[in-house]
Amino acid sequence: MSECTDSVEQGTSPYRDTTFRSDAIPRQAPLNDPGAFARALEGLNTLERLPMGSYAGLDIDVNPEVVESFQERAAGEVRLAGPSWNHQTKPSNLIKTRWQIILLFAGGLADRFVFGIFAFSCVASFILVVAFGLDFLVATRLFWGPFFGLIGLHLFFRHPFTWYLERHPEVVVRDLGCGFFRTTGTIKFRTYWGKETFEAPFIEFDPYITYHVQPNGPVENKLILRHRYSGHQTEVATVPDSRRYELYADWDQLQRYMDVSQPLPDIPALEAYRSLDPTTAAYDAAGKRGRPADYWVKLDLDWWKREGYPEHMKKIAEFPWDSLEDKMEDSVPNLREAAMA
Repeated sequence: MSECTDSVEQGTSPYRDTTFRSDAIPRQAPLNDPGAFARALEGLNTLERLPMGSYAGLDIDVNPEVVESFQERAAGEVRLAGPSWNHQTKPSNLIKTRWQIILLFAGGLADRFVFGIFAFSCVASFILVVAFGLDFLVATRLFWGPFFGLIGLHLFFRHPFTWYLERHPEVVVRDLGCGFFRTTGTIKFRTYWGKETFEAPFIEFDPYITYHVQPNGPVENKLILRHRYSGHQTEVATVPDSRRYELYADWDQLQRYMDVSQPLPDIPALEAYRSLDPTTAAYDAAGKRGRPADYWVKLDLDWWKREGYPEHMKKIAEFPWDSLEDKMEDSVPNLREAAMA
């Protein structure tokens, strides 16, 4: 029996004194204000700071792919790499640093669209150099060798490579104990170079949305958490610029996961753990969830894809996120003046 289950049965709380409660945020030290110029220079790509402690109750981890994967796991058809998300911990930074680069490269070459661009460029270049007088045999040696090599890499990363990692996910995973910890109210993540970790209370982090222009042109928006007293930061989620509104729901969901005054987010990954978390168990016992205990397990996936999920995303896109109160401003004296945005 788990420690949390024992605690619930014995009538004691598994929550530490350091847990995050939006209804009881303690007074904190002010930010070290570096001045307007230094703050603006450091936050050149920062779009906005998000409010903390007030919620819309809209979750992001409910897309059809997530639901389908959850139902397959529940049926024992697939397994996860590394520890799964539960009522105590949301693990993060599980991928070994060297594998992050390999998977990025593999993902690009396995993608049909990216492969098509490379293939078209190779064929077009061959036609052009021959048309401008380069010997046909020389051009063949220059271009068709790399072209067939590209095809080989595409097929390798799309099939045997993917097949192997699906069956041996532990190859790419190295758990350093990083994650978001509901029962202690702390966050732990890899530092920039990935060799060390940093840990601090959740309430000491400020959420920002930043933008990043990719080498091939598209703009991405990222949700980051920045430790206000050290400058260490971790990335929570990344989306294309056109779907920036999803980051608000990401932040809303993460806050409610960390906030022990709130029930766990009602998402597939956490359905099996609702009875193990005291706040959530009491919430469900009072009939406030309004759904059966196995809602996500038995959800009609076709209906969710066709109607349920589009309607859910419409609510996220249309919610007035800027109307939420920022309770952290009452806790940190100079947060509004000294924050990056």
